[in-house]
Amino acid sequence: MSNMMSERKRLTRIFKMRGLSVQAPALNALMNVLRREKDHKSGDDVLFAIIDEIKDRMIQGGGSGGGGGGVNQFIVTTELLEQVVADLSRDESDVAEEAVQLLDAFKTPRLAYDAMRKQFNLERFGKEGRSICGEALDKVEMFAQRYALIQQRILRQDIFQPKLITATNSRRSCRGNDGGENITLTPVESLLGRSGRRFLLGMIVQVEEGKYYLEDHTGQVALNLSQATLLTDGFVTENCIVLVEGETIDGVLHVHNMGNPIVENRSNAIEAIGLQNTDIFHSIGSLSELQKLRQQELQHGQDGTFVILSDVHLDKPTVIENIDKMLDGYKDFDPLPIFVFMGNFTSKPLSGAADGTKAMMSYFEDLASVIGKYPRMAKEGRFVFVPGRNDPGITGVLPRGPIPKYFTSALRSRVKHALFTSNPCRIRYFTKEIVFFRDDLVSKLRRHSLLEPRDDDDDGVSGNGTPGDLKLSRHAIKTVLDQGHLSPLPLPASPIYWQWDHALRLYPFPDALVLGDRVGQFYENYEECDAVNPGAFSEGGHFVVYTPIAAVEDGEVTKSDVEFSQIE
Repeated sequence: MSNMMSERKRLTRIFKMRGLSVQAPALNALMNVLRREKDHKSGDDVLFAIIDEIKDRMIQGGGSGGGGGGVNQFIVTTELLEQVVADLSRDESDVAEEAVQLLDAFKTPRLAYDAMRKQFNLERFGKEGRSICGEALDKVEMFAQRYALIQQRILRQDIFQPKLITATNSRRSCRGNDGGENITLTPVESLLGRSGRRFLLGMIVQVEEGKYYLEDHTGQVALNLSQATLLTDGFVTENCIVLVEGETIDGVLHVHNMGNPIVENRSNAIEAIGLQNTDIFHSIGSLSELQKLRQQELQHGQDGTFVILSDVHLDKPTVIENIDKMLDGYKDFDPLPIFVFMGNFTSKPLSGAADGTKAMMSYFEDLASVIGKYPRMAKEGRFVFVPGRNDPGITGVLPRGPIPKYFTSALRSRVKHALFTSNPCRIRYFTKEIVFFRDDLVSKLRRHSLLEPRDDDDDGVSGNGTPGDLKLSRHAIKTVLDQGHLSPLPLPASPIYWQWDHALRLYPFPDALVLGDRVGQFYENYEECDAVNPGAFSEGGHFVVYTPIAAVEDGEVTKSDVEFSQIE
């Protein structure tokens, strides 16, 4: 008993010498930890490691409690001690496990922008009681938020910032002139009675069949696109938000030049929005936590890879054989890659077939049998399944939920980490955010484009498709990133749950966007965002190996890596 009391006094004295005050329950917990660790290493080494970590956390957090005599005293609680001990006892497998986080579309927080207060707010899932059956006001709010987010982004660009007028140049500035001057955006309601060319930001809407209007928060004006020139890469469709240069004649805006909004890379967007308002995974709440995660990323992140397949038609025997060959090639990897399977999972929809349900279940059983041939993969490997348009469940409206458990029970029972998620979905890998989306986006955008896209060069683009397909893929990727939205299309062509439109947004940019489309494989880094199309696995066994952190130099992540692969 006397030894225990003397040990308590010794520990209390050590904490006081470090400027810390330890609560009695925390002291009891600490003594238990030191007794357990005595057999493995020096108790004092463990003690000082714990104290140093506690002090670092308290200094970053501003301390806790208060002491007398004007001296600030940091108080160690049981909760803080448990957190520190848990962090210090983690090994590499624990770090790798916590580095990966999957976010379903229907649990994605909503980033809202208040244009009046010029403030962002991240609304956590569940607070507003969202429903897939929205009201008319939800549709209005959906488009209003799309416009507000792009408008605030545009107005922060230097070219749209008002310049100070000095006495020497006030007359010239008022007349408007010489290159280098700023551009002023004119609201639609201010076009009345004004002549000359104006610059506007608005959404293209179709009020009457075949008649398009430009609409902003103040009103709408009819468009004449017959002489319009597209100045940026990408497609322009109904519901796209565009920058327009034109002049109004007899109540019609005759467009001379048009383009997609100026983009903003991820780091600049996070700086403007604030780190806490962009933490949709609820895992990086402060700069200190971000810095700590980056350190772990540098130490453990380079070995992590994603093996991504799209159009995995399980009803084709050759596809099952190719999956077997692929898994055999990765069975000895350490760590195992994360496998992402994107739909459609059958070559034809089975919803209308008489035995469709039974057939679908059997296809997933076949897949479970193939994965089960590799016990380590079945036990430790992560398999993420993103549904396509033809897969079972509520289809046709975005975002769409995961494939119902009824169809996948056999696979779930045999593969420990089989994760069936929504389309789209997001994965956090350390500090990297990766968006996965399965849709035939290129064909949809091309079909509904109002203007022919520019025939630009394809520098920086890689892939195995034809030159024409690569250019169309590039236009599609730039469209969704410039628009900050995965489906900037007419609602009849791509229906959306109005209250869940935020799950399709791409603002801020993710670190990577994986778009499963039926066109050939594609890769381009656009404004620090990796845009990847894995190609169709069902046609030639094409897939992609994506390494988010492929190279580290001078303590900084310098690049990722994309490898186009094929089963032969």
